[in-house]
Amino acid sequence: KGELTLKSNHLSVQDFMSFTADSIVNISSQKNTNKNTTQEQQGVVIIPSNLNLQFNANINTVDYNGLKMNNCIAKAAMQQGKLIIGNAGFTIIGSPVNMQADYLPISTRRAKFNYHISAKELDIQKAYKEIKLFRDMLTTANKFKGLVSLDYTLSGLLNDSLYPVFPTLQGEGVLSIKDAKAYGFKMFNAISKKTNKESINNPDLSKHTINLKTKIAKNIITIERIKLRVAGFRPRFEGQISFDGRLNLKARLGLPPFGIFGIPLSITGTQEKPIVKLKRGKKADDLEETDADEEDKKEAAEAEAKEKEMQQKSIHIEQKN
Repeated sequence: KGELTLKSNHLSVQDFMSFTADSIVNISSQKNTNKNTTQEQQGVVIIPSNLNLQFNANINTVDYNGLKMNNCIAKAAMQQGKLIIGNAGFTIIGSPVNMQADYLPISTRRAKFNYHISAKELDIQKAYKEIKLFRDMLTTANKFKGLVSLDYTLSGLLNDSLYPVFPTLQGEGVLSIKDAKAYGFKMFNAISKKTNKESINNPDLSKHTINLKTKIAKNIITIERIKLRVAGFRPRFEGQISFDGRLNLKARLGLPPFGIFGIPLSITGTQEKPIVKLKRGKKADDLEETDADEEDKKEAAEAEAKEKEMQQKSIHIEQKN
């Protein structure tokens, strides 16, 4: 039991990973004899169960599976074989990150984790190139430019390389994207072709911040309803995307000027080969007025009221003259 301060220029998490010696039987066909050898197997970081330790860390660079965390300052504790990070602050690719986390090894090959992370304005292209987990979870992020912030809670298991076991992941949170532009995103391309709306392809989404609320469970990312504004159109999406790229989305392309009328769509297939279909109403009509957002209806009503007000003012001025 005690307290300590940890200061270092560099710390590699891999240096603390456990290794176990597994016995392997090699059979020599020439001599027809068995030979026992041993091979070291990589494992998770083991926290001694007899430690009760509080510590403050100040580390210039932490290396975790190739991910560089700079200027890391953290308050943490080791208790009953568990690592508890009460608060940690660091930068990744130049952007500030805050994190709270629990880590509990359950064997030499598996560990439980639970963390909450808050990051501000990560460059999407840099994050895709330099952060493996970002690439693996957001496989089409390379089709976007912009800045992403996130506020997310995630839990699950880590394997013997301290990498998440994807089927065990559970979590939820919000990704906020600023100055977003899409290039070659196949789902937008497929929607553009199906609806004959060229401006939907390679859209500029930079005029508004996109707040994407999602949940993760059983290899599936569930996306809550999100509405965009693209060249006068108001596309809307909700549904599921799997980590292997399968799609099951409902969509609606709200038409100018306010999205009151829209084309309902279903999107299946994969992110590489999306299949877009026009959903037909009972009257085989592609346009559905009743499916507009309350926000769109309110905006349309306000615009109509403003137009009437301007007309009345114009009439009043004419009468005066």
